[in-house]
Amino acid sequence: MSSPTTTVTLHQIVDAIETTLGTATGLAVSETFDELTEGVHDRALLQVYPDSVVTVDANTRNDRTSLSRGVAITEFVIHADLYAQQRTSIGEDMAALVPLIDAITARLEAQQGSPLFGLTITSGGKTYCPIKSFRWSWSRVVFEYAQSQFMGARFIISVRVF
Repeated sequence: MSSPTTTVTLHQIVDAIETTLGTATGLAVSETFDELTEGVHDRALLQVYPDSVVTVDANTRNDRTSLSRGVAITEFVIHADLYAQQRTSIGEDMAALVPLIDAITARLEAQQGSPLFGLTITSGGKTYCPIKSFRWSWSRVVFEYAQSQFMGARFIISVRVF
């Protein structure tokens, strides 16, 4: 289905990812970029925000990930920072973190078929799914936040829109 003239916004993409991941088992709070707080007051916090973007010019057709000739592909990179708990002891910290990673991973793996992250756009009476594909990874992080350390993980989610 071809895309309508109305385009998806970065705000819509980030909100859709936060809404989807925010339902992961064990999370106490999830925040999107315009709700971020200055401190981590609750355990099991997820903060979702945009990091970068790459656009592939459709006319050059030199990107191996481009499957649609003549269509520009935009890849948005979104970070989802998972704060499991304030740093205390490595064993306790990891015991709190690993089940949360499993829960977020389950929400990401559940994204099969359309619409990815539940995001649809309606224009001219037609509905389409702007996110055509995505990939993700995570790494363990000890976050420094408001002069405290927190055990957590950073999920890097790249979504392709065309």
